[in-house]
Amino acid sequence: TDDPVSLYTRLAKALIRIMQERTGDGYVFRTDLRLRPDPGSTPLVIPVETALHYYEAYGQNWERAAMIKARPVAGDLEAGRDVLGELSPFIWRKYLDYAAISDVHSIKRQIHAHRGHGEIKVAGHNIKLGRGGIREIEFFAQTQQLIAGGRLPALREIRTLDALAALCREGWIDTIARDELGEAYWYLRNVEHRIQMMADEQSHTLPEDRKGLTHIALMMGESSVDAFSQNLTRVLRTVER
Repeated sequence: TDDPVSLYTRLAKALIRIMQERTGDGYVFRTDLRLRPDPGSTPLVIPVETALHYYEAYGQNWERAAMIKARPVAGDLEAGRDVLGELSPFIWRKYLDYAAISDVHSIKRQIHAHRGHGEIKVAGHNIKLGRGGIREIEFFAQTQQLIAGGRLPALREIRTLDALAALCREGWIDTIARDELGEAYWYLRNVEHRIQMMADEQSHTLPEDRKGLTHIALMMGESSVDAFSQNLTRVLRTVER
C-alpha cells in the first residue's frame, strides 16, 4: 500500500497530464507546478502541516501576493477553505515593518528586470510582463492589499478588478485610477486572449511581423494595425503612469 504522499502525487500527476494533454479539441489548462512550497526540494504533494510550516517559517512576500488569488476549485472544498483560513495570518499581516514593505516593492524591481520589460512598443511586446502590462496592474493592486489588507478585511479580494473597486471604496485610490486601470486590465486581457487564440499556446507576446499584428488588430475589432497600435500604446502608457 502506498503512503499518502506517493498516492496523491501519482493522482496529481495523472490529473495534470489530462489537463495539459493536447487532443483534437486542444487542451484544458497549462499548470505551473512551481507555485507551491519550496518546489525545488519537495514532492508535488505534501502534507498540510508541512505547507503551513513552510509559509510560517520561510514564506516570502511574493508568495503572499500569489496566495491572495488562491481558492479551492475541486475536491474537498471545505478542506481547501480550512487551509486558506490557516494561511490567513501569513497573507494578511496586521503590521508590516520597513523591511517587509521594502521587500514588497522589490517585487516591482524584479518585474522591471525581467527580459520582457523593455521599452513600450507594439511588435514583440509582452502584454503580461512588459512595461505597462497586466502584471503592473496586478502588482499595483496586490501591493496595496498586502500593506493594508491585514487591518482592512474589505480589501481581501481575489480578483484584480474587485480589488481595485475595494481600494477605491476604502479611500486608497481615487475613482480615476480605479476606472483607468480597470479599463486597461480588460483591454490587455482581451489582447492576451487574441494572442493565445492564434496558435492555441500560452503566449503573452505580440507578433513581430506585420501579418501577425494584422490578425490581432482585426480580432480586436480595429480597422488597421496603426489604429490598434495607437490604442494599445495609449493603454500601456496609462498603466505605466
